[in-house]
Amino acid sequence: MRLQNYSSRSAPHWSVIRFLIPCAASYWFALQCVGSVAAVTAKPSAPIPQDAGVSANGEVFFEENIRPIFVQRCQSCHSEKSGKHEGNLLIDSQAALLKGGDQGPAVVPGDVEHSLLIRAVRHTDPNLMMPPTERLNDESIALLESWIRMGAPFPETSSQPTVVNPSDPVEGKSHWAYQPLSIVAPPQPQNSAWSRSEIDRFVLAKLESRNLAPVSDASGKDLVRRLTFQLVGLPPTPEQLLKFDSLPQALATEQLVDELLASPQFGQRWGRHWLDLARYADSNGLDENFLFREAWRYRNWVIDATNADMPYDRFLLEQLAGDLLAYETIEQRDRQRIAAGFLEIGPKVLLGVDPNRQRMDVADEQLETIGRTVLAQTIGCARCHNHKFDAIPTADYYALAGIFTSTTVMEQRFMLNEQRVMERLVGLGENGEQIDDDYESFYRQVNSLRQHVEKAKAALELLKSGTEEAIAAKLASDSDGFCDASRDAAVTREMRVAAQEAYLNEQTKKLANPPGIPPRAMIPRDAESVVDEHIRLAGKFDDRGELVPRGFLQVLSDTPAAPLPTNQSGRIELSQWLTDSSGRSGALTARVFANRIWHHMFGRGLVRTVDNFGRTGETPSHPELLDHLASELIRNGWSMKSLIRQIAVSRTFGLSSSFDSANHDVDPENILLWRGNRRRLDPESLRDAMLTSAGTLDLQPVNSTVDYLGDQATAVGNNAVRRRTDFNFRSVYLPVIRNDLPELFDAFDFANPQLTTGARPRTTVPTQGLFMLNDALVMKAAEDTARRVLAENADQPLDVQVARMFELVINQPATPEEAALVATWIQSTETQSGSSPDPNARQKAFQLACHALFASSRFQYLE
Repeated sequence: MRLQNYSSRSAPHWSVIRFLIPCAASYWFALQCVGSVAAVTAKPSAPIPQDAGVSANGEVFFEENIRPIFVQRCQSCHSEKSGKHEGNLLIDSQAALLKGGDQGPAVVPGDVEHSLLIRAVRHTDPNLMMPPTERLNDESIALLESWIRMGAPFPETSSQPTVVNPSDPVEGKSHWAYQPLSIVAPPQPQNSAWSRSEIDRFVLAKLESRNLAPVSDASGKDLVRRLTFQLVGLPPTPEQLLKFDSLPQALATEQLVDELLASPQFGQRWGRHWLDLARYADSNGLDENFLFREAWRYRNWVIDATNADMPYDRFLLEQLAGDLLAYETIEQRDRQRIAAGFLEIGPKVLLGVDPNRQRMDVADEQLETIGRTVLAQTIGCARCHNHKFDAIPTADYYALAGIFTSTTVMEQRFMLNEQRVMERLVGLGENGEQIDDDYESFYRQVNSLRQHVEKAKAALELLKSGTEEAIAAKLASDSDGFCDASRDAAVTREMRVAAQEAYLNEQTKKLANPPGIPPRAMIPRDAESVVDEHIRLAGKFDDRGELVPRGFLQVLSDTPAAPLPTNQSGRIELSQWLTDSSGRSGALTARVFANRIWHHMFGRGLVRTVDNFGRTGETPSHPELLDHLASELIRNGWSMKSLIRQIAVSRTFGLSSSFDSANHDVDPENILLWRGNRRRLDPESLRDAMLTSAGTLDLQPVNSTVDYLGDQATAVGNNAVRRRTDFNFRSVYLPVIRNDLPELFDAFDFANPQLTTGARPRTTVPTQGLFMLNDALVMKAAEDTARRVLAENADQPLDVQVARMFELVINQPATPEEAALVATWIQSTETQSGSSPDPNARQKAFQLACHALFASSRFQYLE
């Protein structure tokens, strides 16, 4: 982030900012800190409390990575289960670790270097080495360090429902999330006139049961802004605002919702929600951050499928098994295959890993992603042992894992002048197989040319500074890189140098403009050998136990499933089982997806832990309403748009965010939905809204935005090219390079592309205010907006120009007090130019005013 010195700016500008940001304390704090940024960055900020969805991720991390270490390497000497308390240290709970043993607390949450556990496992202190016989490997130590940095989350078993055997599928069927959908008639609340829909009746009945009443409806302008940002991620147009005000609010809402659902921008907004779940990225991340050059095809498929309202059951089927489905045309075949790229775009460890372990690790990542995304279950916790909380025995994990170890997503491919294991790519179109051969030839050609250019550079340096003897010796041993004229010793050295320079320029141009890459996509296939998997004892890939037939979760199956085909992986059957509306699995899938839609509409799900419907997750606040929504989803052919429309036109969605002290005393977190939730714009909407105000946003779909990058996605080593963000298209198309996200995404809580993210974190920290003050994107948008305001209203008086600025930026008219303050400040700024009037004084003043509005809570928050 670029920081500039704002101390020289005039005092009225600060007064404008202070006036426009009364509700954004963090931003005002950031303004105070601009003069002493070092003080801000030198002191770590206090931990920010996370919502339930985020804290659950830490518990999942513990179950998948930390508990297996404790069980295998620590429990025998430090657990009530083993009956040993060596050094008076127990590892059975976070409280026990915080208490520690004879030498003090074992763990200091958030502080790796002061945690005795880390000092012990590193074996750097001869008086404190644990385990005493054999040091943990570096990977395990790194996991422990990461866990402590997260705050050492440790699920407390005592808070869970009392069950004899948590992983028993029979006993687990009683859990609320695994039940068949209940059909409950919408209740009849006392205030029957208030409700507009069945959703409203469920909500109002719950409020009345607690003697609460909903607040007033949102104003028309607030509701329009809420609807447009929630459905298409963009601010409302002046035409939409005028039309809404001209109609009764209920009718206006229905018409606007229908317009937005039919807009191509709907898929760009709601497709991004799915990409959060699909852990979409344009690079691999982890140890070898290679570019996923073709990932954009999957991203655009998601957007197109969302716009087409593809039924959710078909949406899942194509992503899990699109490469196996029948097709009528080559275009249909390619679309279905591209959808299956969902299985390929996850991060993978590529370097120095045993192929058998890599196969299990890739399957684990896919299984964990599908489990969390579709079922909101932490299936990966059963890789090493029976699930500690949910009804998922290890046998069920490996029954599912066999489906994905029978699927190939990696291949040997020529890259960086050698054969590497990379994501599998397949040619598109009628000549797909020929394209595969052409692609290999293309890469070899480009790499050969790259090497030749490097030799040509070395030859030029030798011709410029080397002796005749050295040049002759090089030509005799390896003349590659020299042109014909530079090889000729009969001409002068200057002529040889000139010829070599011209030759190098010619070859460099060829390298900069290689032939077009043949069209390919990330497409999996079934493995050559489809096999069932053995249980891996303690999760070790090379320690095999019982053989488990491929299959599904028993807790969600009332009858044994038919054996999966021996000639296919079983991905088609898995997708069909997930969306079987007559069974428990389909009921859970529908509940999870309906809850995700509710989460994105209201900012919080009816189940707040949107990625965890297991025993460690929360229970629904409105269980009957959740089942009603899930049933409606299925009844309407798994249509996402249909369910979104039902929610958007409800009176509950249209409530204002007004405060009510009596309601707050009973329900301070608004769990019962007595008012609308005030929400900050996500980073994509924030950027798109600024570009919309400036009139520079391009709404057209975009293909690749990483085609200028090399095979290495990040600027490391000899690769000086870094991903760009200076595009004017929608933010959903910006490059998502793992470990190198755009600065805007980092500052404003973008999804972590390494894993499934159903609920993004929500933070309010000073760095966000500093970003809005100093980032080039914000300043350029403010400049362009000011230029637009003055160009479109050049002949209008100042008050009209100020009004237009407010309409463009915050989509509402300024209050008389705001308009007067800004106009007075602009006039005073113009008169400060002295004896040499600045012809651009008004534009500069408007630019600062636009910048202040972008930093205001009225721009950044939805009421």
